[in-house]
Amino acid sequence: MKNQWRVVIGLILVLIVVIFAVLNNQTVPVNFGFAKISGPLILIILGSAIVGALIGLLTSTTTMLKQKKQVKELKKDIELYKNDADKLAQEEVEKVKRAYENQLAELQAKYDTAAPTPITPVSDAESVGSRVDHFTKPRSKEEEI
Repeated sequence: MKNQWRVVIGLILVLIVVIFAVLNNQTVPVNFGFAKISGPLILIILGSAIVGALIGLLTSTTTMLKQKKQVKELKKDIELYKNDADKLAQEEVEKVKRAYENQLAELQAKYDTAAPTPITPVSDAESVGSRVDHFTKPRSKEEEI
């Protein structure tokens, strides 16, 4: 839609220049500084419009080429940064993994060398619970009295 409006506006401007040139068909002198010519004003106006359009086209083309080159370089830099970031992240993951594996091995070695302590069975006697158990466990009728 945006490009259609550009085409329509461009055609309207060309039409205005052509109408203006047709209405001005007298012969006029033109001085270029180093040469002087006489010609119909219609050709002078159309020639000037064409030369202006060419200058604008060349200027915008060089700017676009510079921007395309810059975009290509930036995309290449982004790709390099992504690869570096992935590599660094993978190295960091491996580093952390090794540290945890070393820590696990140390703990396993300590556990293996420690003397086993006998586990004493819990007697059926009334167990003393925590304060939380005291307030959260349902009470039997005997305890309520």
